[in-house]
Amino acid sequence: MPDERFPDTNVLMEDPESIFLKSDKVYLCGYVLQELDKHKESHIEDKKYKARLAGRTIEKYEDKVVYLINECNFNLPSYFDIGSMDNKIISVLNQLYEKNNNVVGLSNDLLFRKKCNLLMIPCKKLENNKSEELDYNGYKEITLSDSELASFYLNKINSFELLTNEYLLLKNNKGEIVDKYRWDGKEFFQVVSDSKKNKLDFTYTEKIKPRNIQQELAFDLFQNRSITCKVIFGKHGSGKDLLMATHALSMIKQGVFDKLIFVRNNYEVANSNKIGYLPGDSDSKLLPFAMPLADHVGGVDGLTKLIDDGVIVLQHLGFIRGRDIKKSLIYCSEAENMTKEHIQLLISRLSDGSALWLNGDFKQIDDKIFERNSGLKQVINKLKGNELFGCVELSITERSKTAQLADLLD
Repeated sequence: MPDERFPDTNVLMEDPESIFLKSDKVYLCGYVLQELDKHKESHIEDKKYKARLAGRTIEKYEDKVVYLINECNFNLPSYFDIGSMDNKIISVLNQLYEKNNNVVGLSNDLLFRKKCNLLMIPCKKLENNKSEELDYNGYKEITLSDSELASFYLNKINSFELLTNEYLLLKNNKGEIVDKYRWDGKEFFQVVSDSKKNKLDFTYTEKIKPRNIQQELAFDLFQNRSITCKVIFGKHGSGKDLLMATHALSMIKQGVFDKLIFVRNNYEVANSNKIGYLPGDSDSKLLPFAMPLADHVGGVDGLTKLIDDGVIVLQHLGFIRGRDIKKSLIYCSEAENMTKEHIQLLISRLSDGSALWLNGDFKQIDDKIFERNSGLKQVINKLKGNELFGCVELSITERSKTAQLADLLD
């Protein structure tokens, strides 16, 4: 039997991709399209984005869509309010089901489903796509015996199936790390623990150096100019923004980039009360979301000075489409709150001499949409092994011993 679905507006806005991937045919009625159109003009950014995403997904799977004109006759029992939009949608579904018993309604609204059940129409909740798994952290730890180590040093063969720009941590039988390499697709390059290379004079705070082996790999990654798309991800307090900010401003000072363009999807912490609209110009509105950067450039005063000097530009994600960004570093913090389409958009803005650096923590996702459509996971999974891409996971909290207490709450 064909899998034919009739989705309510809420499921189209929640996870449109799942509907089309699991259906042979999708029926869309005019009332649903009318609601989507209304939400596209909503003053709530999340609703506006979801409605537009639903529209793009419908267009993508146009060959599966059957459009239904709203029927004039309202054919439901008298206790169904004719003025309710949900009831109008159910009325169209009811007439469709009378002609085609293969169709199944989809809604995340419990009352919508119960009403359908009263009319003996099958209607169920959408089973969302399982969140994409992440199986790559940018490095492999390999334990070798003394003879195996000797053989490796003699031949330097990639027998460990490393991907391009993946790091190799070699351990001896005691579990001690004895060497570090990066595979560039053709040969191994040693990651040298050079005190000068791995110690940056950060104008805005103190000199910094890596505190653990993963941060050493991140230092090497950020200093590699041939890799233009870089990701570091990991837990709270692991140094993501400190390492990114340090290397980003160092490269601007060296003339590698003209400026740093700070981008963040302006999501507030899940289950916190929204602060509402903020007064002032664009920079004033975006400044609260740039605090992860401000913490490492001398606070708000330091960040404001860098903005005034043109070194840092605060860019709203919603206004970046159409940009042609030259010789600049797009710096994206909290990228766990981005979809594939968001990151795709950022990458497509890069012109010659520009780069994209992203960081994020998958435990700090603030909306279910980013669990189902994680741009950060997809960019890692799909770009791993590309010569222009590199990533490193940071899994050790280095902020303070007190900050480490957060792990005990899991």
